[in-house]
Amino acid sequence: MDELKARWLAFDYLRAVAIILIVLGHSVYNSEKGFPVLLENIVRGGTAVFVFISGYFLHAVFAQNFQFQAFLLKKWKGVVVPFLFVSFVGLGFKLFGWWWLDGLPLEKVALNVFYTVKNFYVLYPHWYIPFIMVVFLLSPLYLAYLQLPLWRQLLLFALFSMLAVMLHRPHGNAGVIQSLLYYTPFYLLGMLFSLYRVFLIKHYKPLLLVSALLFMGALIMQTWVVPWVGNYHKWFFKYRGIDFQFVQKMGLCILLLALCYLLSIWKGIWLCLDRWLREVGELSFAIFFLHPLLTLAMNNLFPLLGWSKVSGGAWFSVFMTSVVFCIHFFGSFYIARAIRYFFPYQSRWLIGA
Repeated sequence: MDELKARWLAFDYLRAVAIILIVLGHSVYNSEKGFPVLLENIVRGGTAVFVFISGYFLHAVFAQNFQFQAFLLKKWKGVVVPFLFVSFVGLGFKLFGWWWLDGLPLEKVALNVFYTVKNFYVLYPHWYIPFIMVVFLLSPLYLAYLQLPLWRQLLLFALFSMLAVMLHRPHGNAGVIQSLLYYTPFYLLGMLFSLYRVFLIKHYKPLLLVSALLFMGALIMQTWVVPWVGNYHKWFFKYRGIDFQFVQKMGLCILLLALCYLLSIWKGIWLCLDRWLREVGELSFAIFFLHPLLTLAMNNLFPLLGWSKVSGGAWFSVFMTSVVFCIHFFGSFYIARAIRYFFPYQSRWLIGA
Protein backbone atom coordinates (compact mmCIF):
# COMPACT_ATOMS: atom_id res chain seq x y z
CA MET A 1 0.00 0.00 0.00
CA ASP A 2 1.39 3.44 -0.90
CA GLU A 3 1.80 6.15 1.73
CA LEU A 4 -1.16 8.26 0.54
CA LYS A 5 -3.64 5.37 0.72
CA ALA A 6 -2.31 4.36 4.13
CA ARG A 7 -2.75 7.94 5.36
CA TRP A 8 -6.40 8.20 4.28
CA LEU A 9 -7.14 4.72 5.59
CA ALA A 10 -5.56 5.67 8.92
CA PHE A 11 -7.98 8.58 9.24
CA ASP A 12 -10.90 6.31 8.34
CA TYR A 13 -9.79 4.16 11.26
CA LEU A 14 -9.26 7.20 13.48
CA ARG A 15 -12.84 8.37 12.89
CA ALA A 16 -14.00 4.93 14.00
CA VAL A 17 -11.81 4.98 17.11
CA ALA A 18 -12.97 8.52 17.93
CA ILE A 19 -16.68 7.66 17.82
CA ILE A 20 -16.08 4.50 19.87
CA LEU A 21 -14.29 6.62 22.48
CA ILE A 22 -17.07 9.23 22.47
CA VAL A 23 -19.85 6.66 22.91
CA LEU A 24 -17.84 4.91 25.63
CA GLY A 25 -17.52 8.20 27.48
CA HIS A 26 -21.30 8.66 27.28
CA SER A 27 -21.92 5.11 28.57
CA VAL A 28 -20.04 5.26 31.87
CA TYR A 29 -22.14 3.67 34.63
CA ASN A 30 -21.77 4.72 38.28
CA SER A 31 -19.42 7.60 37.56
CA GLU A 32 -17.59 8.53 40.81
CA LYS A 33 -19.57 5.78 42.58
CA GLY A 34 -17.78 2.63 41.54
CA PHE A 35 -16.49 3.00 37.98
CA PRO A 36 -12.64 3.01 37.94
CA VAL A 37 -11.42 6.60 37.85
CA LEU A 38 -8.36 5.81 35.72
CA LEU A 39 -10.50 4.20 33.05
CA GLU A 40 -13.06 6.99 33.12
CA ASN A 41 -10.36 9.63 32.70
CA ILE A 42 -9.21 7.81 29.56
CA VAL A 43 -12.61 7.36 27.90
CA ARG A 44 -13.96 10.81 28.67
CA GLY A 45 -13.20 13.71 26.32
CA GLY A 46 -13.11 11.81 23.02
CA THR A 47 -14.58 14.84 21.23
CA ALA A 48 -11.05 16.27 21.11
CA VAL A 49 -10.10 13.56 18.60
CA PHE A 50 -13.04 14.57 16.38
CA VAL A 51 -11.85 18.19 16.42
CA PHE A 52 -8.27 17.10 15.62
CA ILE A 53 -9.56 15.16 12.59
CA SER A 54 -11.58 18.17 11.37
CA GLY A 55 -8.51 20.40 11.58
CA TYR A 56 -6.43 17.90 9.65
CA PHE A 57 -8.92 17.72 6.80
CA LEU A 58 -9.34 21.49 6.60
CA HIS A 59 -5.75 21.64 5.38
CA ALA A 60 -5.43 18.24 3.69
CA VAL A 61 -8.65 18.43 1.64
CA PHE A 62 -10.11 21.94 1.54
CA ALA A 63 -7.22 24.40 1.82
CA GLN A 64 -5.81 24.06 -1.70
CA ASN A 65 -8.89 25.27 -3.58
CA PHE A 66 -10.96 26.65 -0.72
CA GLN A 67 -14.36 28.02 -1.68
CA PHE A 68 -16.05 29.35 1.43
CA GLN A 69 -19.64 29.22 0.16
CA ALA A 70 -19.33 25.67 -1.21
CA PHE A 71 -17.59 24.57 1.99
CA LEU A 72 -20.39 25.92 4.20
CA LEU A 73 -23.07 24.45 1.93
CA LYS A 74 -21.45 21.02 2.23
CA LYS A 75 -21.37 21.34 6.02
CA TRP A 76 -24.99 22.55 6.09
CA LYS A 77 -26.15 19.49 4.18
CA GLY A 78 -24.01 16.96 6.02
CA VAL A 79 -24.08 18.40 9.54
CA VAL A 80 -26.82 20.94 10.24
CA VAL A 81 -29.74 19.28 8.43
CA PRO A 82 -29.32 15.86 10.12
CA PHE A 83 -28.69 17.66 13.42
CA LEU A 84 -32.07 19.41 13.08
CA PHE A 85 -33.85 16.20 12.04
CA VAL A 86 -32.48 14.10 14.91
CA SER A 87 -33.10 16.98 17.32
CA PHE A 88 -36.80 17.04 16.39
CA VAL A 89 -36.98 13.29 16.95
CA GLY A 90 -35.23 13.69 20.29
CA LEU A 91 -37.58 16.47 21.33
CA GLY A 92 -40.45 14.11 20.53
CA PHE A 93 -38.94 11.53 22.89
CA LYS A 94 -38.62 14.16 25.61
CA LEU A 95 -42.19 15.37 25.13
CA PHE A 96 -43.40 11.78 25.47
CA GLY A 97 -41.52 11.43 28.74
CA TRP A 98 -42.69 14.74 30.19
CA TRP A 99 -46.34 14.51 29.17
CA TRP A 100 -47.15 10.80 29.05
CA LEU A 101 -44.80 9.26 31.60
CA ASP A 102 -44.38 12.12 34.08
CA GLY A 103 -47.85 13.60 33.61
CA LEU A 104 -46.59 17.19 33.66
CA PRO A 105 -49.06 20.02 32.93
CA LEU A 106 -48.83 21.76 29.56
CA GLU A 107 -47.26 24.89 31.07
CA LYS A 108 -44.45 22.85 32.64
CA VAL A 109 -43.90 20.94 29.38
CA ALA A 110 -43.62 24.25 27.49
CA LEU A 111 -41.12 25.54 30.06
CA ASN A 112 -39.07 22.35 29.73
CA VAL A 113 -39.02 22.77 25.95
CA PHE A 114 -37.72 26.32 26.34
CA TYR A 115 -34.93 25.30 28.71
CA THR A 116 -34.04 22.40 26.41
CA VAL A 117 -33.63 24.43 23.20
CA LYS A 118 -32.29 27.71 24.62
CA ASN A 119 -28.69 26.52 24.22
CA PHE A 120 -29.32 25.58 20.55
CA TYR A 121 -29.31 21.81 21.00
CA VAL A 122 -31.80 19.22 22.28
CA LEU A 123 -29.70 16.10 22.96
CA TYR A 124 -26.72 16.62 25.26
CA PRO A 125 -23.86 15.40 23.03
CA HIS A 126 -25.15 17.62 20.22
CA TRP A 127 -23.66 20.74 21.80
CA TYR A 128 -20.83 19.87 19.41
CA ILE A 129 -22.80 20.94 16.33
CA PRO A 130 -23.32 24.66 17.13
CA PHE A 131 -19.68 24.79 18.21
CA ILE A 132 -18.23 23.09 15.12
CA MET A 133 -20.38 25.22 12.80
CA VAL A 134 -18.81 28.33 14.36
CA VAL A 135 -15.42 26.74 13.69
CA PHE A 136 -16.42 26.21 10.04
CA LEU A 137 -17.61 29.82 9.81
CA LEU A 138 -14.15 30.91 10.99
CA SER A 139 -12.37 28.77 8.39
CA PRO A 140 -10.83 31.79 6.58
CA LEU A 141 -9.09 32.75 9.85
CA TYR A 142 -7.79 29.22 10.37
CA LEU A 143 -6.54 29.13 6.79
CA ALA A 144 -4.80 32.47 7.35
CA TYR A 145 -3.08 30.85 10.34
CA LEU A 146 -1.57 28.28 7.97
CA GLN A 147 0.11 31.08 6.01
CA LEU A 148 2.01 32.40 9.04
CA PRO A 149 5.71 31.67 9.64
CA LEU A 150 6.31 28.55 11.71
CA TRP A 151 7.37 30.46 14.83
CA ARG A 152 4.13 32.42 14.83
CA GLN A 153 2.10 29.27 14.30
CA LEU A 154 3.80 27.61 17.26
CA LEU A 155 3.46 30.73 19.40
CA LEU A 156 -0.30 30.97 18.75
CA PHE A 157 -0.69 27.25 19.32
CA ALA A 158 1.12 27.56 22.66
CA LEU A 159 -0.92 30.62 23.71
CA PHE A 160 -4.26 28.99 22.86
CA SER A 161 -3.15 25.83 24.67
CA MET A 162 -2.21 27.74 27.82
CA LEU A 163 -5.56 29.52 27.70
CA ALA A 164 -7.43 26.24 27.27
CA VAL A 165 -5.81 24.47 30.23
CA MET A 166 -6.89 27.33 32.48
CA LEU A 167 -10.26 27.98 30.83
CA HIS A 168 -11.70 24.43 30.85
CA ARG A 169 -14.90 23.39 29.07
CA PRO A 170 -18.14 25.31 29.78
CA HIS A 171 -20.80 24.01 32.14
CA GLY A 172 -23.16 21.79 30.18
CA ASN A 173 -20.95 22.51 27.15
CA ALA A 174 -23.46 25.28 26.44
CA GLY A 175 -20.97 28.14 25.91
CA VAL A 176 -19.99 28.15 22.24
CA ILE A 177 -17.29 30.79 22.67
CA GLN A 178 -15.70 28.95 25.59
CA SER A 179 -15.81 25.67 23.66
CA LEU A 180 -14.27 27.45 20.66
CA LEU A 181 -11.35 28.72 22.74
CA TYR A 182 -10.92 25.37 24.48
CA TYR A 183 -10.90 23.21 21.33
CA THR A 184 -9.02 25.56 18.99
CA PRO A 185 -5.63 24.01 19.94
CA PHE A 186 -6.89 20.57 18.84
CA TYR A 187 -8.04 22.05 15.54
CA LEU A 188 -4.69 23.81 15.09
CA LEU A 189 -2.88 20.58 15.97
CA GLY A 190 -4.74 18.76 13.21
CA MET A 191 -3.89 21.47 10.68
CA LEU A 192 -0.24 21.56 11.74
CA PHE A 193 0.02 17.79 11.53
CA SER A 194 -1.25 17.89 7.95
CA LEU A 195 0.93 20.86 6.98
CA TYR A 196 4.15 19.41 8.43
CA ARG A 197 3.23 15.76 7.99
CA VAL A 198 6.42 14.79 6.12
CA PHE A 199 8.68 16.26 8.80
CA LEU A 200 6.63 14.81 11.68
CA ILE A 201 6.54 11.32 10.18
CA LYS A 202 10.30 11.47 9.58
CA HIS A 203 10.80 12.30 13.27
CA TYR A 204 8.01 10.08 14.56
CA LYS A 205 10.01 8.56 17.42
CA PRO A 206 10.51 11.75 19.47
CA LEU A 207 6.95 12.81 18.55
CA LEU A 208 5.51 9.56 19.91
CA LEU A 209 7.71 9.78 23.00
CA VAL A 210 6.52 13.31 23.79
CA SER A 211 2.90 12.31 23.10
CA ALA A 212 3.18 9.27 25.39
CA LEU A 213 4.76 11.37 28.15
CA LEU A 214 1.99 13.97 27.86
CA PHE A 215 -0.71 11.31 27.94
CA MET A 216 0.70 9.26 30.81
CA GLY A 217 1.90 12.23 32.85
CA ALA A 218 -1.41 14.08 32.63
CA LEU A 219 -3.35 10.88 33.30
CA ILE A 220 -1.34 10.23 36.49
CA MET A 221 -1.74 13.85 37.61
CA GLN A 222 -5.49 13.82 36.95
CA THR A 223 -6.15 10.45 38.57
CA TRP A 224 -3.89 10.41 41.64
CA VAL A 225 -1.94 13.65 42.21
CA VAL A 226 -4.61 16.33 41.71
CA PRO A 227 -7.66 14.03 41.66
CA TRP A 228 -10.36 14.85 39.13
CA VAL A 229 -12.89 12.57 37.47
CA GLY A 230 -13.53 12.97 33.74
CA ASN A 231 -13.83 16.30 31.94
CA TYR A 232 -13.16 19.67 33.52
CA HIS A 233 -16.09 22.12 33.41
CA LYS A 234 -16.40 25.58 34.92
CA TRP A 235 -17.71 29.08 34.35
CA PHE A 236 -15.61 31.23 32.02
CA PHE A 237 -13.91 33.48 34.60
CA LYS A 238 -13.73 31.04 37.52
CA TYR A 239 -10.32 29.58 38.41
CA ARG A 240 -10.22 25.82 39.05
CA GLY A 241 -6.63 24.83 38.32
CA ILE A 242 -5.03 23.08 35.34
CA ASP A 243 -7.11 20.96 32.97
CA PHE A 244 -5.04 17.76 32.79
CA GLN A 245 -7.70 16.17 30.59
CA PHE A 246 -6.76 18.68 27.87
CA VAL A 247 -3.07 17.74 28.10
CA GLN A 248 -3.89 14.04 28.15
CA LYS A 249 -6.05 14.24 25.01
CA MET A 250 -3.37 16.24 23.19
CA GLY A 251 -1.04 13.29 23.55
CA LEU A 252 -3.78 10.76 22.86
CA CYS A 253 -4.65 12.31 19.47
CA ILE A 254 -1.15 11.59 18.17
CA LEU A 255 -0.94 8.15 19.79
CA LEU A 256 -4.26 7.03 18.33
CA LEU A 257 -3.29 8.33 14.89
CA ALA A 258 -0.03 6.35 15.08
CA LEU A 259 -1.96 3.23 16.08
CA CYS A 260 -4.40 3.69 13.19
CA TYR A 261 -1.53 4.23 10.76
CA LEU A 262 0.03 0.94 11.86
CA LEU A 263 -3.32 -0.81 11.45
CA SER A 264 -3.63 0.63 7.94
CA ILE A 265 -0.23 -0.81 7.00
CA TRP A 266 -1.06 -4.22 8.49
CA LYS A 267 -4.65 -4.32 7.26
CA GLY A 268 -3.96 -7.49 5.26
CA ILE A 269 -3.61 -9.36 8.56
CA TRP A 270 -6.89 -8.01 9.93
CA LEU A 271 -9.24 -7.94 6.95
CA CYS A 272 -12.43 -8.29 9.02
CA LEU A 273 -11.30 -5.53 11.37
CA ASP A 274 -10.40 -3.36 8.37
CA ARG A 275 -13.86 -3.64 6.81
CA TRP A 276 -15.59 -3.05 10.14
CA LEU A 277 -13.48 -0.02 11.09
CA ARG A 278 -14.00 1.57 7.68
CA GLU A 279 -17.76 1.16 7.96
CA VAL A 280 -17.78 2.52 11.50
CA GLY A 281 -15.67 5.47 10.32
CA GLU A 282 -18.09 6.08 7.46
CA LEU A 283 -21.05 5.96 9.87
CA SER A 284 -19.31 7.86 12.67
CA PHE A 285 -21.42 11.01 12.37
CA ALA A 286 -24.61 8.96 12.13
CA ILE A 287 -23.64 7.09 15.31
CA PHE A 288 -22.88 10.41 16.98
CA PHE A 289 -26.30 11.79 16.01
CA LEU A 290 -28.28 8.66 16.91
CA HIS A 291 -26.80 7.30 20.13
CA PRO A 292 -28.33 9.95 22.47
CA LEU A 293 -31.76 8.90 21.16
CA LEU A 294 -31.06 5.48 22.64
CA THR A 295 -30.13 7.18 25.91
CA LEU A 296 -33.56 8.80 25.92
CA ALA A 297 -35.23 5.52 25.02
CA MET A 298 -33.51 3.76 27.91
CA ASN A 299 -34.41 6.58 30.30
CA ASN A 300 -38.07 6.36 29.25
CA LEU A 301 -38.49 2.59 28.96
CA PHE A 302 -36.41 1.17 31.79
CA PRO A 303 -38.57 2.74 34.55
CA LEU A 304 -41.66 1.25 32.87
CA LEU A 305 -40.01 -2.17 33.07
CA GLY A 306 -39.24 -1.67 36.74
CA TRP A 307 -35.51 -1.28 36.14
CA SER A 308 -33.69 1.32 38.18
CA LYS A 309 -30.05 2.27 38.45
CA VAL A 310 -28.22 0.43 41.19
CA SER A 311 -24.82 1.08 42.71
CA GLY A 312 -21.96 -1.38 42.58
CA GLY A 313 -18.22 -1.82 42.67
CA ALA A 314 -15.65 -1.54 39.87
CA TRP A 315 -16.40 -4.87 38.16
CA PHE A 316 -20.15 -4.35 38.23
CA SER A 317 -19.80 -0.78 36.96
CA VAL A 318 -17.51 -1.85 34.11
CA PHE A 319 -19.93 -4.64 33.18
CA MET A 320 -22.93 -2.27 33.15
CA THR A 321 -20.92 0.29 31.17
CA SER A 322 -20.23 -2.43 28.60
CA VAL A 323 -23.96 -3.22 28.39
CA VAL A 324 -24.94 0.43 27.99
CA PHE A 325 -22.16 0.94 25.42
CA CYS A 326 -23.39 -2.02 23.35
CA ILE A 327 -26.93 -0.62 23.35
CA HIS A 328 -25.66 2.84 22.42
CA PHE A 329 -23.08 1.84 19.84
CA PHE A 330 -24.49 -1.21 18.10
CA GLY A 331 -28.04 0.13 18.31
CA SER A 332 -26.93 3.33 16.55
CA PHE A 333 -24.76 1.39 14.10
CA TYR A 334 -27.55 -0.92 12.92
CA ILE A 335 -30.18 1.83 12.89
CA ALA A 336 -27.83 3.86 10.67
CA ARG A 337 -27.35 0.83 8.43
CA ALA A 338 -31.09 0.35 8.13
CA ILE A 339 -31.75 4.01 7.33
CA ARG A 340 -29.06 3.94 4.63
CA TYR A 341 -30.59 0.76 3.19
CA PHE A 342 -34.19 2.01 3.10
CA PHE A 343 -33.39 5.67 2.32
CA PRO A 344 -30.17 5.57 0.28
CA TYR A 345 -30.68 9.03 -1.25
CA GLN A 346 -31.98 10.74 1.88
CA SER A 347 -29.82 9.19 4.62
CA ARG A 348 -27.13 11.90 4.50
CA TRP A 349 -29.83 14.50 5.10
CA LEU A 350 -31.40 12.42 7.88
CA ILE A 351 -28.41 11.10 9.84
CA GLY A 352 -25.31 12.61 8.23
CA ALA A 353 -24.10 9.42 6.49
